[in-house]
Amino acid sequence: MVVVPHPLAKRSSDECAEFAAGALAEVADALSGDAEALEVRYREKTIVAGGKRYHPLAGSDFNAPDAPDRIRAPNSTEAINRVFLSRGWTDGLPVLPPTPERCEEMLAGRDPDEVAAIVEPRLGRATLGKIAANAVMAGCEPSHFPVVLAAVRAMCAPEFNLKAIQSTTHPCTVACLVGGPIVREIDMNGAYNALGQGNRANAAIGRALRLILVNIGGASPGVLDRSTMGSPAKYAFCFAENTEASPWPSHHEELGLDPAASHVTVFGVEGPHNVNDHYGRDAEEILLTVAGTLASPGANNFYLEGQPVVVLGPEHAEVIAAGGFTKAKVREFLSERAIVPRAVVSEAMIDVLAERLPHHLLGERGRDGVRFITEPNDLIVLVAGGAGRHSAILPTFGHSTRAVTRRVT
Repeated sequence: MVVVPHPLAKRSSDECAEFAAGALAEVADALSGDAEALEVRYREKTIVAGGKRYHPLAGSDFNAPDAPDRIRAPNSTEAINRVFLSRGWTDGLPVLPPTPERCEEMLAGRDPDEVAAIVEPRLGRATLGKIAANAVMAGCEPSHFPVVLAAVRAMCAPEFNLKAIQSTTHPCTVACLVGGPIVREIDMNGAYNALGQGNRANAAIGRALRLILVNIGGASPGVLDRSTMGSPAKYAFCFAENTEASPWPSHHEELGLDPAASHVTVFGVEGPHNVNDHYGRDAEEILLTVAGTLASPGANNFYLEGQPVVVLGPEHAEVIAAGGFTKAKVREFLSERAIVPRAVVSEAMIDVLAERLPHHLLGERGRDGVRFITEPNDLIVLVAGGAGRHSAILPTFGHSTRAVTRRVT
């Protein structure tokens, strides 16, 4: 493990060169030094974060070959939680002890040693047994496990770029959309408060993914998870679409997938940004409000493009569809009208956009505004939530992450 001082932002070129030189010296030492001495030094290595000292791989055995399959724990749930919390194995909230009996019930006969994925950035081996243990800790029922497993495989796909999402300073997280018959089977919520608390399947599946990201992927806050501000969405972010109230095909039907099968899609997103429009009289007026909320100069998508997610509430969707809008027309309208006013874009950002995305600038140096997104098909449009004139925008990490879909089996 080579540790490079962080962050590099605002450092001078000389300081960055000094950091690089030190890192290269560590790499050379790791490749050519005495193996036993290196192992001792590695085991003693710590990082200071948040006023505490951590081992770089705190919270896991890093797939050590001599690690025990099981550990003895105190008899009380309270004591077990104190131990797990002290070792960095939780999200800060109490967990259900992952006893062998509970894990076996969660696995339902699956091979616990089967490797489902490699979880970045620590390259942890996500065996079915480890996934089951984290699902138990999160409060999942065995019926939730196939969804958790599909989501793990999706978020570990190369195009999702989990390494960057896990270690960035950006407050992004893994959001999981579930669709198909399993939504009804495990009683997921796609209606009132779909993006919030109150439903066991939504909460437990989302939380299981977070525990897997920490315990197998190594995303301990301040260690490998370097998020500056973080987000409540990092506790759990899992939901279903409100297909019954939607005037359009579901996301998975749009992808041409079998509606009789169940699927999950993962997104690398921020928490929801609310869109409040109680007064729009027609589709265009409501979509203008959506476009205005989408066009944020502080979002990664502004200068890194990507796939922003628009979650329309059923009432907004009904009015928009009644105006003759398909999802494709919604995407076209938003890509044309989501324009950031020049008055709120700094000269430094104009310089960046002129270099990276000159086609986003309207007029000389964006005097007439800056387009937020120019490719309509990069926008993902969903319908979720209950009654009420609200929708939501989920900005994403940017072009380096793509939404990934996997079948639930």
